[in-house]
Order: sequence, then C-alpha cells, then structure tokens
Amino acid sequence: MTMEQCGEAPRRKRKSRFSDAPADSAAPASKRPAVGTDTSPVLDPAALARAAAAKISRAIPGSSVTTALPVPAAVPGSAAVHVDPEELSRIEQEKRRRTDQIYKSVQSQMSHIKELLRKPGASTAAVAASTAMQSARAAGSGTYMPAPLLLDEQGREIDAAGNVVVKKPSVATLKANQGARGSDAAKKNQNPYLSHRTVDEDDKLEAVDPRLKVTKRETRARKTFNFVAQGTYVKQAEQVRARDAKKMMAGFTSGRNPRGYQKESIVPIDESTEPTESTPEDDEKSSEMEIDSVDVPLKPEMSTPDVEWWDVGYLPKDKRAIVDKFGFIKAKARKEDPDVTVSYADMKLKYCGTAHVCEHPARLNLITRQDNKPVAVPLMLTAAERKKIRRQNRADREKEKQDKIALGLLPPPEPKVKLSNMMRVLSEQAVADPSAIERKVRDQIAQREKNHEMRNLARKLTPEERREKKLRKIKEDAAGDIHVALFKVPDLSNPQHRFKVDVNAQQYHLTGGVLICKDSNINMVVVEGGKKAIKQYTKLMMRRIDWNGAREAEQESDSEDEDAAKRGNGCLLVWQGVVARKAFNNFRFQECRTSATARKVMEAKNVVHYWDLVEKSAETAAAEP
Repeated sequence: MTMEQCGEAPRRKRKSRFSDAPADSAAPASKRPAVGTDTSPVLDPAALARAAAAKISRAIPGSSVTTALPVPAAVPGSAAVHVDPEELSRIEQEKRRRTDQIYKSVQSQMSHIKELLRKPGASTAAVAASTAMQSARAAGSGTYMPAPLLLDEQGREIDAAGNVVVKKPSVATLKANQGARGSDAAKKNQNPYLSHRTVDEDDKLEAVDPRLKVTKRETRARKTFNFVAQGTYVKQAEQVRARDAKKMMAGFTSGRNPRGYQKESIVPIDESTEPTESTPEDDEKSSEMEIDSVDVPLKPEMSTPDVEWWDVGYLPKDKRAIVDKFGFIKAKARKEDPDVTVSYADMKLKYCGTAHVCEHPARLNLITRQDNKPVAVPLMLTAAERKKIRRQNRADREKEKQDKIALGLLPPPEPKVKLSNMMRVLSEQAVADPSAIERKVRDQIAQREKNHEMRNLARKLTPEERREKKLRKIKEDAAGDIHVALFKVPDLSNPQHRFKVDVNAQQYHLTGGVLICKDSNINMVVVEGGKKAIKQYTKLMMRRIDWNGAREAEQESDSEDEDAAKRGNGCLLVWQGVVARKAFNNFRFQECRTSATARKVMEAKNVVHYWDLVEKSAETAAAEP
C-alpha cells in the first residue's frame, strides 16, 4: 500500500548524513533499475521494520495512529531501494488477520468472566479455570500466550484446577548430607583425578602387557572420608549367614569347595499351589524365608581344660601325672577317683624345673617418697630479714607478757633499779636512808648477774654432749662427697710432727696413711674424708705445723751446715680432688726401703697414680735451682 492510497501527503525525503548522493526521486529514470531485472536491490532492514510496525498499528481496531510509510533513504554508493507492492499487501493482510484473531479471543474471555461474576455462586477457582481454558484455546490456535498468574482470596498461587501450588523452598544443607542424594549426583561430582590408574591397550610402554591384571596396589582407590549407608553391614551379615547356612545344610562343614557339588534347595516347596508369576516382593519373602526358617546347627564348642597346657609344669608331681598335655584330667585317673580335681591353687614356682634358668631381677626400693605430702622448700632469708623477724618475735612476746600482767595472770616484775637511776626511781626512800637503798640496789644487780650466769650454764652443753655434737657433724660431713688431699713432706723424723699428723687424722675421722721411702727420701701423706675435715687437715699441714723449726735450731748451734738451710723442710700440697670411693680403711704409717716397694704398696690399693704424682713433684723440685 502506497502513501497515495492511504490518503496522506508525501513527505520530503532527507539526505543521508554520510553522503551527498541524490535521493531516489531525483535520480534520472534511465538510471533506475527495472522491475524483474537480474540485479537484486539493496534493502534497508531498519526501514522495513518501521514500515511493518506502522502497518500493525493501523490494523488494530480503535487505533488512531496513522503513520505514513517511510521511504528508505538511498544508500551511499548503491542503487535505490525497491519495494514489491504485492509482498507488502500480503504482509499487511496476514498481520491484520492475526490482530483480529487476538482481539476476538480477548473479547470472548472478558465476556465469559463477566457472565461468571454475575452468577451468585461464582468463585475465583471457576474464573481461573475458565481463563486458563480460554488461554489454552488461544494457544491452540497458534498464538503464544503466557500462562496467567492465578491467585485465590488469600493471595496464594493456584493452578487451573484451583489447587494451591506448593513450592519447595531452597534451604542450605551440610556437605555430609549431600552425599546421600543419590548415586547420580555422586557420579556427577566425582573427581576424575581420584580414579585409579588403568592400563589401556594403546599404552606406549612396551614392558606393560594390557592382557595382564592390574595389581591391587594400582587399582586401590585413594582412601577418602565416606559415610556408610545405614544397613550396609546388616545386609552383609545376613548374606554371610545365609551362605553359611546353605553350606551347613548341604554338608560342607569340612571346608571343602561347595561349588564342586550339587546343592539341594533348603526352601520348602508347596506342590499344591499353582505356579504363578514371581514378583520382586515374592523374591524378597522367599529370601527371608530361606535365611530365617532354617535351623543352622551350631559348631560344637571345645570344652575348657581343667588347667591350661602352659601351666601344667607348675603342678606338683602327683597332680601332673593325672593331667595330659592338653590340660585335661585323664580318663583313667577320673575312673579311679571321680572326685579328683586340679586347680591353680596347687601351682607353685618351685615345682617348675625350668624356673632357675629365668633371671629375676632384684626388687628395688622406690625412688619416690611413700607419702605424697608436698615437700616444703625452706625460704632463704638475708641477715637483715632474719634480724627483723627476731625483733618482731621479741616484741610479740613482750606484748603478750604485758597483756597477762594487765589481766592479773602474772605478777608485775620488780623495777630494774641501777645506781644511775636509783635517785629517780626511789626518790623518797633514797633521801631518807641512802646507804640502805644503795646496798639494796647492789644486791639486786648481783642477783641479776647471777641469774644470767645460771641461764648460760643451763644452756651450756656437757663434755659428753659436746663430743657427740662434734662427732655428729664430722659424720654428716663424711656422708657427702669423698675428698682426697695428697701431701709431700721431705722430712718426718721429728716425733712431734708425726704425732700431730696421726692424731689429727684420727680426730677428724680421716682414712689414708703415711708412706716413708728412705732410699729416695720421699714422704707421702694421703688423707680421705669430708670436705670440712680435709680443709682443717690441710690448714694443719700447711700452716699450723712448723716444719723448719727444728732445723733452724740446729743451724743456730752449727752455722757451718749451710746445705741444710738451703734444702729447707716445707710441706707441699701435690693434689686435691674428689673420688668415687675410698681406697683406705684407716690411717696408718708404713716405711719402705725403695721406691719400687712403695709403688707396689700403692698399686695394691689401686691408687698407684698417687705415688707417681709425688715422685714427679719431687723430680720437679730437684730440677729447680
């Protein structure tokens, strides 16, 4: 349909913005392409779409839109657009036919709904059903219409039959619950990298034969955390029980292969019933009947022996004779004495002939304390803190004493009168008779001094207690580590020196000895004991004994003996240390003629290195100028 046929004035054609080419109407008639020629015109899709939209709007009844058919503009560098009038008329008729059909369908639906609403018993469901029916008719006619949203009086969504549509809400769930949705979901989410390795025929490795079975190590799937479905192990147990029941009833309890024999059915067959088609439910019932209705004979249990076979060796001879190697009482012994019994109360370790070859370690005392009381660690205080505590305790005692005097529990003490405060304390009495008061004050002073001395004597230890205290301290000192001191004395000819060395060693409870070698003029003193005792004995040897006193007296009488003065007679501490155990039992003197004999004496005590140290120190002293 052209613009002249529609009764509209032709519009002025506009030039393209992208080209200055003349429009179709301005082109010469010689250059226009003829209809039916072989040259196909170039059409503008946008122009065709606008023309089709205008025709559809004009075809709808009641539409007041009258739009002229736009003439497509000339395409730059191409021929003018040619529109076939017959094609346009055909498209217009088809669009008008569809529009009329849609309009009639809508009008029929609206009229039907109005009729239903006029009736007194009309409901929303009936209206919805009729609307859906009309929509279905319209859809069947070839026109697509979306299903309308149907709601009831309460606002709930309903279907064409008037039923409420229930939608399953989507809720969050755990990963553990997603595994039970089905095997399809599990297969869908299966990780291909977790599957086991298989050998293909196209394997490039020449050493791999695809015909061989794959080892279990390669086919074993990776261990993952999987939940077992409920009833899995129950079903497996039922299958095992059914298989065992069939074996027992078929006579295969000896463990032979049951597949090599013909098995008989253990399910009773009712011959009176006619054969019918089997269903899955009948198969399940028959399997349950096959498992539960058969009484499987239990395996006979072995009787318990009177004693275990490994305990027979601990029985006495008379009891051992009536028991076999398996721990059962022999039939002969039971026949002779029906009341014979064997119990573990008769067993003893001494009856076993192989008990002496077993090493039984000695029982050791527990290292831990038997009582579980917590051990209180003493608090170490400084001298100032100890002094402060003593002062506080003394003040507390004095305060307690004053409180008792105030309550009348103790008599008040006499005033402490001295010559310096006599006139201030006893002013009136001192003025009346000063001499008597002075004598009284002096008597009180003497009494206080006497009481003080008596208290000191009461606290003083007796000679026996002092000896016990000294001995106790020495033993406590010796109970610790064993200390050793080794001395070299050039001369022990003085009896006074020998006496001091011997007696002090006995008093300090030291062990060791004095070894005198006349040939090499070496005198060795070795002592063993506690730390404090060794310290006191070392002070005795190095400081208290004057080893050169006798020699100096001789030098004064005989001034010509200069060699003796140069030689000297001092004591030398060769070595001092700690050892694991004592080598001597007591303290004694021993004289040897040669150094070889002295070495043998030390070697017998396993302390030959003591003598070697003394000899080396003597050689070093002789080498010095």
